[in-house]
Amino acid sequence: MEDIELYEDEEEEAAEEEGANRTFIILVAALGGLLAVGICAFVAWAFFINPRRAAEIEAQNHAIEATNTAIEEMAQAERETTAAPTTTPEGEIGEEEPPTATQTTAPTDTPKPTRTETPAAESETPTATPEEIAQATRAATSTPTATRRPTATPRQLGEKGVPKTGIGALSAGALAMGLLFLLIVVRRMRRAV
Repeated sequence: MEDIELYEDEEEEAAEEEGANRTFIILVAALGGLLAVGICAFVAWAFFINPRRAAEIEAQNHAIEATNTAIEEMAQAERETTAAPTTTPEGEIGEEEPPTATQTTAPTDTPKPTRTETPAAESETPTATPEEIAQATRAATSTPTATRRPTATPRQLGEKGVPKTGIGALSAGALAMGLLFLLIVVRRMRRAV
């Protein structure tokens, strides 16, 4: 009779272990599903969202570069027209004095610098005349331009510690405490079941 009672106790222990294993398997499956969702989200970002965003940034950079080139060409043309001295051709009838070797232009009134305000939003595009846009597109399509490379942001003097990116020390500590709490709760649940 005593053998029969021992056999029944073993069955109860096996049933308890099976219940604990079932809870563990459910938790592992949930964490595995969460990991799979995270991997799928990363793949979607890497193949769909990031290339589109990079193309938009590159197109915006080309537009800005074309506008800057057009403005630079206009300024250069303006400098050439204002700086060119006016000379009279040699041998003109009625000319008594020979032309001088150096010609000076009359002094002009230079405007005082004015304070300019920065644009309110980055999405605003600079206004340009159709002629400027046409010149900029011709310049952008005809000559290859060097691509800009990202550079690190310099740190200011006197700045100490980790830059203000990512999670800070307080957040990392809170995250570690949360994971430790989760570990303890799962271990107790597993022992209790």
